[in-house]
Parts: sequence; C-alpha cells; structure tokens
Amino acid sequence: MTRYALYFAPAADSPWWDAGCSWLGRNPASGAEFAQRRIPGIPDLTLAKLTSDARRYGLHATLKPPFRLTDGFGEEHLEAMAQAFCSVQKPIRLEDTRVRPLANFLALCPTGPDDEIGALAMRCMTYFDMLRAAPTAAELVKRRRAALTARQESLLQRWGYPYTEEEFRFHMTLTDSLSGVDADALHAIRKAAEERFASAQAAAPLVIDALSIFREDRPGAAFSVWRRFPFDAARQSAALPAPGRLFFFVGPSGAGKDTLLQWVRKRMPADADIVFAQRTITRPAHPSESHEATDAATFWQHAAAGRFAMIWQANDLCYGVRRGIEADLKAGRDVIVNGSREYVPQLRQLFPEAQVIWVDADEQKIRERLEARQRETGAALLRRLERAVQFTPADELPVIRLDNTGPLEVAGHRLLEILKRLP
Repeated sequence: MTRYALYFAPAADSPWWDAGCSWLGRNPASGAEFAQRRIPGIPDLTLAKLTSDARRYGLHATLKPPFRLTDGFGEEHLEAMAQAFCSVQKPIRLEDTRVRPLANFLALCPTGPDDEIGALAMRCMTYFDMLRAAPTAAELVKRRRAALTARQESLLQRWGYPYTEEEFRFHMTLTDSLSGVDADALHAIRKAAEERFASAQAAAPLVIDALSIFREDRPGAAFSVWRRFPFDAARQSAALPAPGRLFFFVGPSGAGKDTLLQWVRKRMPADADIVFAQRTITRPAHPSESHEATDAATFWQHAAAGRFAMIWQANDLCYGVRRGIEADLKAGRDVIVNGSREYVPQLRQLFPEAQVIWVDADEQKIRERLEARQRETGAALLRRLERAVQFTPADELPVIRLDNTGPLEVAGHRLLEILKRLP
C-alpha cells in the first residue's frame, strides 16, 4: 500500500539538492539514478552499501515520517491540506548547516534556530495526523529494533514515530549506520561529505522554504517527490490555517433543500472555496437528487471501516457523509451538508461549531413538491407528509430559519448572503 512522508527537501535548482543527489547517487524528483562519486580508499560497493537506505529515501529532513492514509481519505485530501498548511508558514533560514555525526550515521545538521524548526515540525505532525493510519504490527516491531527509551515508546504509541516532540532533531541523513566501520574509512567518508556540501554552504544558506510530499508506491520501493508546496515568504508569523465552516441543512422532505442548494451552487462565485458534500444513501439513483447510491450491506461495511464522518437513518434509509469533509474543513474550505433534523443533537457533539440552517415551507407547498417528484406514492408518501410536521427547531437551538415557500430565488439570494464570507 502507498505510503506518504512529509519532508523538507531543497528546491530542484538548489546547490544543496545537487550536492545531495550527487552524494547519494539518486534524484528522487526525477527518478534518475547514477554512480556515486568515488571516495579514495573506499570501495564503490562499500560506499553504496553504507548509503543504500539513505539513497532509497533521498535527501530530506523528516517533518512527518512515512504513513499510510487511513480509510476515508485520499490523495486529494492530503494535497488540499498541504496547500492550506504551507500558505500560512514562513521560511526558516538556517545560517550554518554542516556534516555532523548523529548517533551512528552522518547527517546535515543546522546549528539553529531550534525552537522555530521544532515548532514547524510539531505543527506538521499534529495538523496532518487525522490522515494517518495506525502503524501495522510489523512497522512497530521495526521501530522497536532501535531499543527505544520509555519516552520514545510513548511517542511511538501516540504519533507512530518515536522521534518527535522533545526527541525531534532536524537533520538530513547522508549515510546508513557506520557502526563497525574503521576509523580511517570514517574519516575519509566524513571528509568527502564535508567537501561535497561545502560549495552549497558557500553558495547560499539552506532555507526551509517548502513542504515536500514524498511517496512510496509499494513496500520497499524508492521514495519519490510527489508534490512540493512553497511557504509564503510574506507571512509575518507561522500558524495553522483557519478551519472552514460547516453548514448543516435540515428541514422536512418537500421543503426544497436539494433544489435550493442546486440553485445556490450554480451561482456561487468562481473563487468560492465551498464543498457541497455528497451523501451516500441506501437508495437507487434518482434524477431528483445527486447521491452515491449503495445497498445496506455495503453501507455498513463503509461505516465499520470508519469511512463516514456522519451517519443517520430516516425514512427506512441509511445516510452517510464521507470523512473527506473533515480534511476539507481543516484545509479552510466551507462544507455544506444536506442533513437530517434528528441528527442535529449528535452533530452538536461531533462538530460544535457547525451552523444549522433550517429550511421550511408551508404544508401545502410541501405536499405539492412531494407529489411532483414522484419518488414515493401511497403509504410511503403519507409517512413523508406526517414526518414533515413532526419536528420543529427548539427555541434554545441556535439555528438560522429559511422559508422556502415562495419563489426559489428569494430563499436562494438569502442563502448566498448567509454563505458569504466576511472580508
């Protein structure tokens, strides 16, 4: 299964990138592999062996280690969140980055600013964590081979990675373990690495100016650069993006929620960052509504796998809204959900900031609309009509009331005003 990693990697036209690719013998942006430059006294095969794992990952500094996407999220959600995250980050200039020993390997390590770098890494770790699937048993076993401390074990359990929070050390790995390598060979490798990166340091200081998403397409495959998102140099302070707003539309069948939302959707400004969530319903497709049709067995399989952010039942049907809306909200997008009145109490627990919009119409208009759409007849239609008057918003419930009895454009223009973002 595909894994993704959130790394800092220098730009493709940077002398740091050129030096790193030359040192490791691989360019993860282009996929090109080439012979490493020879080091006097070090056999080529020995050098290749001592850098094999570093070469597979490519030149990078870890901000969030490799992870699989959990059920309910896709690459589009990772990409949207990365775009939003990077739009509010400012570059961090590293004045002095040198080749240094770290544990039992060599790495590029800066002398500071440690607080800024650590804060960026922690923001990255926490912001994207909702997308991360829990590590497998095999992955945990592999991590524990390093003889973790009690604190590192605790971090592994929390984040799937033992070297975060106060254990984090920003570095760009240049070799695998050098344990067992004799002193002369160690000296030769370190001297060669220092010479290789000296020209990059002389050309320009290293700047953490972007987030790169690396991707491993199958277990054991080489990681490649999938997307790179530059930081916003104009930002005065680093932060997390403001979340989007969730609008939850409720009202009786026949109140015209679908038609109203379709009218508004066609008239939203081109730059409006709004997601109209598609519902999954255990009902066949119908021209009166755009939804993901499924059967009950498949629906509950999705639910058991955790693919829904919301689930409710009404009119002998099951309704679900996929988890992707959670990533949309985190990326700052407004989300519109066509929901259920009965689900509002649960909505308040899961999404306390959600705005409920209660769409209604008079009883005669509701009957006319239900009969016109020809989705139910006979007893099923009567049940719909009875249910339409069963629920009214409690006086203490903070909702926006929207009357859709009259011309569609009247309610439509009011809804456009509600959805408009303040400058």
